[in-house]
Amino acid sequence: MVRRSRLGAELRKLRRDKQLTIANVAALVGWQASELSRLENGKLRPDLSVVMDILDALEVIGGQREILISMARDANQRGWWKAMVGPMFERYRQIAEIEAGATDIRQITLLFVPGLLQTEEYTRARLSHYPSFADPAALQTAIHGRLTRQKLLDNEETKYSVIMDEGVLHRRTCAPPILTDQFRHLVKIATRPNISIRVLPFGADIYERTPAASAFTLFRYASPDDPQVGFVETNTVDLVLSDAEDLARMEGIFQEFWAATLNAEDSSRMLEEAAERFQREGS
Repeated sequence: MVRRSRLGAELRKLRRDKQLTIANVAALVGWQASELSRLENGKLRPDLSVVMDILDALEVIGGQREILISMARDANQRGWWKAMVGPMFERYRQIAEIEAGATDIRQITLLFVPGLLQTEEYTRARLSHYPSFADPAALQTAIHGRLTRQKLLDNEETKYSVIMDEGVLHRRTCAPPILTDQFRHLVKIATRPNISIRVLPFGADIYERTPAASAFTLFRYASPDDPQVGFVETNTVDLVLSDAEDLARMEGIFQEFWAATLNAEDSSRMLEEAAERFQREGS
């Protein structure tokens, strides 16, 4: 959806630069104006031949044309998550759709290591408790999906900032050896230039700060036409928020708590201490 929105926004800008209405362009390419409107608003999977006809009508040539054709091909592809089936996987598809194309992700986590930072064994230990994943094949599909989602962090243009409550570093959410490897993984991945993991310590001064009633994630995208999105996961449903007032409140909460976190060096030290502590427990 985000990829389609970005392509649609570019086509809309080109049309307006040419001072043409949707009806004008629709007539030139032999399309319904209503369908072109849906394409510009990211609500229609783009047909590459139609996009090329639109570019012809708008006299778009050279490198700009190639970029837009590439965007059309990319937006027209079905994401890897489309192959996942079943009620539980609907939630996986939704978060994967939201993450796709995000250039800035900020998250507050209160109980567990976030999915984008989990090792394979940590993911396996966490998901194996869900009745929906009692079938080994379903469990493996879910694990594969989560690990595939993590690849978006390989792009250094995607910034990922996490506020991790110190309780996550103490809670026995799975076996000590798995936790040892998990926290060492966090220490290592936090050295990437696009990833920031900050620990909110037990002693943080937050009594005057707006309460964070739940964990949440904020997503931003490169195109100003793509709205910012807030995501809140619950036990039964996931909330996708786009209301400006809701997002402003979430922004404020994140900034307030970020200011109360330890710096990068001290956060990494606490993560390493957690790894060592669980290693002692597991020996």
